[in-house]
Amino acid sequence: NTRVNTMETKLDKGYTDNLPLWAQVRAAIRGKQGAIKLLDSSYGYFGIISPHYRITQSNHAEVNQKRLAYFGRGRFFEATGRTHDAYVGMIGSRDVEFETENEKLIELSRNVDGGNSTLNDFALEIASELLITARYGVLVDPPSNEGKTISQMGSSKLVGYAAESIVRHVEQSGKLVMVELLEAYWKKVDDDYECKEQTRRLEIVDGKYTSRIKREDDWEEPVIPTIKGDPLNYIPFQFFGSENNKPSYDRPVMFGLAHQNMGHFMLDCDNRDNLHYHAQGKTNIYTDMDNEDIAAMNPGGIGVGAKDVNVFDSTSKMEILQIEATGALPAEMLRDEKRLIMLGAQVAQDSATNQTLGAKEIESNASTSQLKRIANNISNGLTRCVQLAAEFMSVSGDVTIKVNDQFVTDNMTAQDVMAVFQGVQGGEV
Repeated sequence: NTRVNTMETKLDKGYTDNLPLWAQVRAAIRGKQGAIKLLDSSYGYFGIISPHYRITQSNHAEVNQKRLAYFGRGRFFEATGRTHDAYVGMIGSRDVEFETENEKLIELSRNVDGGNSTLNDFALEIASELLITARYGVLVDPPSNEGKTISQMGSSKLVGYAAESIVRHVEQSGKLVMVELLEAYWKKVDDDYECKEQTRRLEIVDGKYTSRIKREDDWEEPVIPTIKGDPLNYIPFQFFGSENNKPSYDRPVMFGLAHQNMGHFMLDCDNRDNLHYHAQGKTNIYTDMDNEDIAAMNPGGIGVGAKDVNVFDSTSKMEILQIEATGALPAEMLRDEKRLIMLGAQVAQDSATNQTLGAKEIESNASTSQLKRIANNISNGLTRCVQLAAEFMSVSGDVTIKVNDQFVTDNMTAQDVMAVFQGVQGGEV
């Protein structure tokens, strides 16, 4: 889902502006592995950097080991991933309502993508992606019905595209006239297979919808889908967004939370790096004794443990230096955790938290109102997709699709909402 265009394909400015944001949200959802991998990617990053080490040709390997140890000691606060899963779970707590009397459309709802995904599965995939990038697309792919009667006609399928795969679009007079999509395909090379990338261009050419594929800089012959022998005059591609279902780029819903989560991880790495080098006590010995006298009086060597006994003369002195437990890093981490909760993180909180009931209700309402908006956008978008599929299949009949927007938390008190999320995260619900 997060691959970058490697072909000479033009990109929307909105695409290039949002790509680093999407990458950071995906990394935060994945957790520590995603956070560290983000540093090595070409997507860029915001708020997570390794400490500055002076690198030379002779110390490159040593510096790399220090860098790996720095991130290895850090612990990732799983706020973004847990919140994402909780929100998708809320939308999926009830199956998608699908109403139609047409048997072919009922059959389509059981396998919408040709890969045995149900309409419910497909809706949850869209919900997950909208929470991450606020952008998704679905191509309604018509069946090949040349020479077949209506009763023989096959089923359409819905092909989903994550935001990173929708690299460019053009609108004219409010009408979509071109969309470029990145797709992966397998190519056999000798006795093995290699995953390659191709560009699919959906375009209105001379008033007709055409689909073309570009592989390794060569464009294949265009395909012109038809309905009852007539070409389409529109592109059967549906955009989905967190704010509306237009081609425009909506604000990534979870970026603020992910960005804060990344900053918290960096602080944790800094804090543990500091503790690793400074938290243990350092023993200093001040003496005028020479090494031979010290060795004679302490034949087992100098010890630094609580049960060790060291013998010196009366003029010698020993002290242990150790940093205090308090510091700026832990305090800032606590502030970050509070900010994560303010941004909607669904994490278990201390029951003694000093937050007012009104503030808790505001948090809950702000989060669920965005979920309801996403659910409604998915309902409207999928309804149009299935209607287009029905047109391709030459079937008729009313279609109603309703994605769940009634959540168990709607009529709960703020304390009950928190108890539900604590149960979910504890594996009890």
